[in-house]
Amino acid sequence: MPLSVLIRTAARGASADASPSLTFDGSRVVIGRGLGCEVRLPDPSVSQRHATVRTEGVEYTLVDEGSTNGTFLGDVRLSPFAPRTLKSGDLVRVGRVWLEVRMDQTPATRDLPAATRDLAVRLVEDAMRAVGDDVSPRLLVVEGPDRGKAFALVEEARVYVAGRGEACDFVLDDMDASREHVQIVRRAGAVLVRDLGSKNGVQLGESRIPTDRDVAWRTPTMIRLGMTVLTLDEPVARALAELEAAPDDALPAEGGVPPPAPTPMHTPPASPGGGAPLAEVVSSAEPRPLRVRRAAWSGADAAVVVAAASIIALSAAGLYWLLRG
Repeated sequence: MPLSVLIRTAARGASADASPSLTFDGSRVVIGRGLGCEVRLPDPSVSQRHATVRTEGVEYTLVDEGSTNGTFLGDVRLSPFAPRTLKSGDLVRVGRVWLEVRMDQTPATRDLPAATRDLAVRLVEDAMRAVGDDVSPRLLVVEGPDRGKAFALVEEARVYVAGRGEACDFVLDDMDASREHVQIVRRAGAVLVRDLGSKNGVQLGESRIPTDRDVAWRTPTMIRLGMTVLTLDEPVARALAELEAAPDDALPAEGGVPPPAPTPMHTPPASPGGGAPLAEVVSSAEPRPLRVRRAAWSGADAAVVVAAASIIALSAAGLYWLLRG
């Protein structure tokens, strides 16, 4: 039976119907902060390889992998490398992060590696927004007549055009650039580029990109159009890399992290691509301006809100010390 892992500690609150999730249909799921984990949790209180969920016959078991801050099943801390049986609806804590596991007939997540990265990006983006950081990717000109200029890709799904023409969003002072040379768009956490039939073409790394389809652009690869070379500056991706490389943040032995509010078992988990769109060293250059076209609460309600706020604050605090610079 497929296994769903819901991230219950997230800036979207304590309700599971808004929780990002991944669904697996395999024999092992690695939970941790490292790049190779199936569930990547970008919080320094989570070890690089923190815990695993394994199949044992018809059951799932949870194993702590010798993590710094331990793995908890409910309020019980697991002994390292000693498996404990899981049942649907169990709450698991790794570091500051609460997870919920469900065994049901939810279809396995498609394109799992991409969904795993998108989930990690989404969590970092939420944390950065919570402390007021700018998460917009930027294009930085590193070679050519416009060297030093920066252009922010502020709007999700908007098509930005770079070229020599005055009607372009990003106007380049480059005589080798076409009037409308390349289009750039942010969509579902990725930055996509397409050649607009330019005279001199668009080089993405060592390859010339086509004119009939979008191509994903990821750092550190650069693009060249005419004499202009652009690099992509992604604050969220950079913060994620820094978090994954950081040493473990040891939690104090006393005290715990309050669990999220319980939810009905029939609530379907949210897919990592649902809800708000997913998602750089900030350049010293200023971005170039774009030219374009009440009910009463019960005591139980208040308790849930307080618990949710505590969880959010603890998670954001764990990330902020790395993001504040």
